[in-house]
Amino acid sequence: MLGTKSVRTITKQTTTKSQSRDTPITPLRRVIIPRPDILHTYLEYKHINQYMEYLSNRYPHFVHMYTLGHTHEKREIRALEINWMNSQNVELSTQMREQSPPPFVAGNAGHDALPVVHNASHSRNTVFIEAGTHAREWISISTALNCIYQLTERYTRNIDVLRKLRFIIVPLVNPDGYEYSRTKNPNWRKNRRTHKSTKFVGTDCNRNYDIFWASGAGKINRNTYKGDRPFSELETRAMRNILDRLSPNLLFFLSLHSYGQSIMYPWGYCRDAPQYWRELSSLANSGRSAIKSYNGREYRTGSISCLTKRTIAGSVVDYVYGVLRVPMALVMELPSRELGFQPPVEMISQIGHESWYGIREMCKRSYDLRTQINRDNEPPLQGAHYVLEVSNEGSMTTTNEKPPAPDGGGDATGAKSTPKKKKRVKRTMRAQHETILRLQSSKPATKPKSLPAGLFPRQIPNSAPPSRLGRGGGGDGLLLTTNGKPPISSTMPLGVFL
Repeated sequence: MLGTKSVRTITKQTTTKSQSRDTPITPLRRVIIPRPDILHTYLEYKHINQYMEYLSNRYPHFVHMYTLGHTHEKREIRALEINWMNSQNVELSTQMREQSPPPFVAGNAGHDALPVVHNASHSRNTVFIEAGTHAREWISISTALNCIYQLTERYTRNIDVLRKLRFIIVPLVNPDGYEYSRTKNPNWRKNRRTHKSTKFVGTDCNRNYDIFWASGAGKINRNTYKGDRPFSELETRAMRNILDRLSPNLLFFLSLHSYGQSIMYPWGYCRDAPQYWRELSSLANSGRSAIKSYNGREYRTGSISCLTKRTIAGSVVDYVYGVLRVPMALVMELPSRELGFQPPVEMISQIGHESWYGIREMCKRSYDLRTQINRDNEPPLQGAHYVLEVSNEGSMTTTNEKPPAPDGGGDATGAKSTPKKKKRVKRTMRAQHETILRLQSSKPATKPKSLPAGLFPRQIPNSAPPSRLGRGGGGDGLLLTTNGKPPISSTMPLGVFL
């Protein structure tokens, strides 16, 4: 009996151990992030971040996400890098992977990754797109997300662009203002940082960059308030850090806004034209023609100050083009006055797709124009930076000097005078347009000519930029020609980027 019980016990134990060994082990599963619908609805902040996380998990070999900084209300400002030509892309051949740089580098602390800066001779191959600087311009955010969608989920259709260019896209620069616009006030424009000792909230981030900043609107209750100093906002400091880091690699910078239905190039701070206005005009016209051929929508092109009919100081496009000397920089104002800042959701997909046709064509054109622009020997802008020195006690002080306004008007406000008892240092601005005026006055203005077929803008005779734009012209045309009638959108105010 004892033997029988022992056998049964041993058999039972053996069976239990055998079952435990044969039990299948559940493998670790990859985190599945749901895909938000970016094409047919305006996403909230968390779903925008969710979409970027979804893409960086689905395409880890060429898509990477970065956190640029945090806002006043502790939201993250994120950027997405789409870099097809990198050493970790498994879809490239072994030889191409060996010749390609790494996708990113470790940060100072060894934890956070940063976009790699290329040091090769042909390193200017990065396109930077930003949107959502103004909170109420929801369609600009959706259009930036559509660009991301086209370059990732539809990458096989755009492989020719991906093989030439690297993309850094920041779809939402101002998340605090955007969420406030979505939930409280649809017309809110600024960020949400409170100003001490006042009842007012917010600064216009597109007036807060350090390029002729002192000429901007100084009244705190204005919708275009420039802030108390350049880069006073967390959002603009985050953008400055990434732009300054990547400036040696940037080829083309594009800022998305609404709703002026126009493609504009610098300058915004004055009415003069930059030295390479012909190339910028050709670049803008290439996008205009692509959109017109896609669905017939007609954009206007020209300089910012010309089309808006006012000067705009402290903008990101002027900063990138004037201070960082990126070869090409544009503002794209999406359509349109009839649709407003937040077009119906039925229009999101259409506007996004038509805009991508123009943006893709401008990216291709920028790659073709890269050898035509050399800004290394271009003289610096005099008085562009706002000089703020530190007193002997170590505290920053201001003066009552009022900087001159840019040519053609615009707001110019000076700082209030400080008591004479306190030490103070002066912040001065030199003549803002001396250099540009000298360049433009070298030859008299002549009637603009159309660009001959097959020639780049630098191959045509020198001439002054157009003062009035009409309806004609094409993608490779130097400028638009008039035919006696105003353009379709000439009566459309740019409410907008201003």
